[in-house]
Amino acid sequence: MYPGVLTVHSWLRWATLALAVGATLNALRRDTDVSAGMPGRHWDTYFMLALDLQVLFGLALYFGLSPYTTQAFDNFGAAMRNPGLRFWAVQHVATMAAAVVLVRVGRALALTAENGAARRRWRIVFFSLTTATIVAGIPWPGLQIGRPLLRF
Repeated sequence: MYPGVLTVHSWLRWATLALAVGATLNALRRDTDVSAGMPGRHWDTYFMLALDLQVLFGLALYFGLSPYTTQAFDNFGAAMRNPGLRFWAVQHVATMAAAVVLVRVGRALALTAENGAARRRWRIVFFSLTTATIVAGIPWPGLQIGRPLLRF
């Protein structure tokens, strides 16, 4: 089950990143009428949905399927001294949790903004921060904890 969930998690990363960039670029659109729906709000929804699915698969890996986190939880002190285990046990999950919080806060602030300019600004700022956070938390090839870009 581990290889299947890991493959879905790996491939879903690309959809999540694409939607993160799309939602961020969409937030640049003019937004003048706060009484109307946000322009391109579907980008926001699909971005949050992809991120939620990514988290769902990630949590399945984190809490039982991944041999890395299982090893880290067996001896957490030793895992903190091992950069690879520390990344999977703490850094990756904390970074992605921060991304989930950032996108939700940005969306909530945008929905409660008093005018279109504020709504636009909240979306740009928080979606940009979320995208940067996701990129920072990915185990890119070439890093000590790197993983392949495409998993088969």
